[in-house]
Amino acid sequence: MADIPGAQRPALGGGPEPRDPLDCWACAVLVTAQNLLVAAFNLLLLALVLGTILLPAVTMLGFGFLCHSQFLRSQAPPCTAHLRDPGFTALLVTGFLLLLPLLVLALASYRRLCLRLRLADCLVPYSRALYRRRQGTLQPKQTRPSPGAQPLPTPGKVWV
Repeated sequence: MADIPGAQRPALGGGPEPRDPLDCWACAVLVTAQNLLVAAFNLLLLALVLGTILLPAVTMLGFGFLCHSQFLRSQAPPCTAHLRDPGFTALLVTGFLLLLPLLVLALASYRRLCLRLRLADCLVPYSRALYRRRQGTLQPKQTRPSPGAQPLPTPGKVWV
């Protein structure tokens, strides 16, 4: 079999070995606990980002539905002192128009924050609970390309 430039092979033969049933169960519990904590942190971060960025649109919609005469017809001081029905209709329309762009902005900022914090790297696959790595498989064998071989292109940023 020919050596492929840049390919890595494990130093020792054989794959990961299965864990004992009790050890497998304990590791599965720990992996599940860590993944649930990461998921809870993700949900908290999502709620914080969405709540912060969508606050203007939600406030406009809330006052529009609370004070308009066709919906709740509240007699609270902010409803009766400042605006009438056409003003609350304008609040409703503006709130609905702002909702979609702000939602896109919030989801994009959440994605960027997740990528910057590298939250996906915190999730542990369940194969770690089922299999134990052997000592020699942690470090791959380094292979050097032959003198006449072309170097493999490295991936870069591409703007589409």
